[in-house]
Amino acid sequence: MAMAIFWIVKSQDISIQGRYNATQWSVDGQSATRAIALGGSFLQGHRLIIEAMDGQITWDGEVILQDFPSNFAAQDVASSVSYHELEEPIDKAETHRPIRGVDVDLPLGVRVLVNRWARHLDMLITMQPRQGGQDGHCGNFNFDEDDDTLQSISSRMSLRVVAQDSLFPTASLDTTDVPERNISECAPSIQEPARAECEEKQASGDNGATPAESFIEACIYDICFGGEDFVPTPAPTPVPIPAPTPSTTPAPTPSPSTTPTPATNPPTPAPTPA
Repeated sequence: MAMAIFWIVKSQDISIQGRYNATQWSVDGQSATRAIALGGSFLQGHRLIIEAMDGQITWDGEVILQDFPSNFAAQDVASSVSYHELEEPIDKAETHRPIRGVDVDLPLGVRVLVNRWARHLDMLITMQPRQGGQDGHCGNFNFDEDDDTLQSISSRMSLRVVAQDSLFPTASLDTTDVPERNISECAPSIQEPARAECEEKQASGDNGATPAESFIEACIYDICFGGEDFVPTPAPTPVPIPAPTPSTTPAPTPSPSTTPTPATNPPTPAPTPA
């Protein structure tokens, strides 16, 4: 699939869009999230764009958060954007470190957590249902998950963002089509340890609600073709601690006691009362 921009959340005052494209670990031509853009009247016309590590983080087109870690706050909007290391990734299959996270706090209680990887993003969006409704890839937030299937959403709205509504710059270099890969192309020297690693993850419960075999196959694919983001971090090699050498120092000879000897004179009798 070529690059395309879709609505993640669309409401009267909040716009969240995702730019999608295939990557070297895309399965059957599927795409990954390459960037996210936030805008709308709740940001007073400002735009925040977060791209993967091969891109940038910008506010109104100006690059921000170039250092890691770093923080940003707009002067005229109640906002906080923090770029720092996280302890746990959103996607438990990710084993690369450090986990570069972006915490975004915006007006109306909109919060976004983003993991930036080499060629894609993982994200979690937290917000309240908007008056007047909303829709997009995240659904319509009516607490009925049955009408949030792709088919149902597509029947209510066009998910693809038209050019005049796009929050992203018109020019984009993210237009390279990536050929589909098959797990059979993965070298046995990589695939076999990958399967062991993924089966261990599945057994430990890291797959959440994903069926076991689906999780294992997807996990193997990630390690085979996903680059350094997915390569398991080897466990540190234990350093043997040598056993203590028995001491050959002779035990010290006890010194003669210097405790004073009790007096042997009989006690003086008490005087006889007159």
